[in-house]
Amino acid sequence: MTSTPLLQARGLTVGYDRREVVSGLDLDVEPGAFTVIVGPNACGKSTLLRTLARLLAPSAGAALLDGRSIHGMPTREVAAALGILPQSPSAPDGITVADLVGRGRYPHHGRFRRWSARDDDAVAHALLATGVSELAQRPVDALSGGQRQRAWIAMALCQRTGILLLDEPTTYLDVRHQLDVLDLLVDLNRDEGTTIVAVLHDLNLACRYADRLVAMRDGAVVAEGAPSRIVTEELVTEVFGMPCHVVQDPASGTPLIVPVGRHRVRPRDSGTPGAPEARKD
Repeated sequence: MTSTPLLQARGLTVGYDRREVVSGLDLDVEPGAFTVIVGPNACGKSTLLRTLARLLAPSAGAALLDGRSIHGMPTREVAAALGILPQSPSAPDGITVADLVGRGRYPHHGRFRRWSARDDDAVAHALLATGVSELAQRPVDALSGGQRQRAWIAMALCQRTGILLLDEPTTYLDVRHQLDVLDLLVDLNRDEGTTIVAVLHDLNLACRYADRLVAMRDGAVVAEGAPSRIVTEELVTEVFGMPCHVVQDPASGTPLIVPVGRHRVRPRDSGTPGAPEARKD
């Protein structure tokens, strides 16, 4: 794979229907890292990702790919450098997994270039890397949620880009399949050298899997860096408006956020952890 392009945002302002969602935002995507963007609903996470992917146009500022405005670059050139998996993608009825994955090769086909052995190799590699080789001839709409998400990631991988952007790749998946997809992304990041940028809702999964966390609120970046460095009770309360305790995840050693609600909360000075409070008749 060629050297990873540098993806940046400079003074990025984006909105919908005259409503500003992202305002004057600066961001450097670290090449070769797994970056996760987190924040409350409607804070601008997906808007930022879609603008970096050239799916939305900014009203001010720019998204830059190797120092060039991504919105001024030819579509084929952008697609050859950057892959995007939007939230809840849809496939044509009846399309097989192999055909879906093969669509990832389109950016590499010029006016006169036909399908080649190199394309076959790219498809086979993407199917193998995502664990869907045995599903190659099955229709995409006959797959489970986890299998379908792997097929879409295989299509993005088949583009052979240095950067992969994913908007909520674990949406609608059960816990097991969420872990499967995130483990797969780590494999792609470590084995293929792919720079990963993902939007996630689950803050604990983000802390477990991200090399670098970008926390957003109200269209701005509040904090960024390694989860172990930036995730504190104060940050979670500031970003999400949620009181919590931050402890160490026993499985990964990363920050684990324990929400504090109004019910089922054990007083700090009570006895046995998890013991029910005595009834007062």
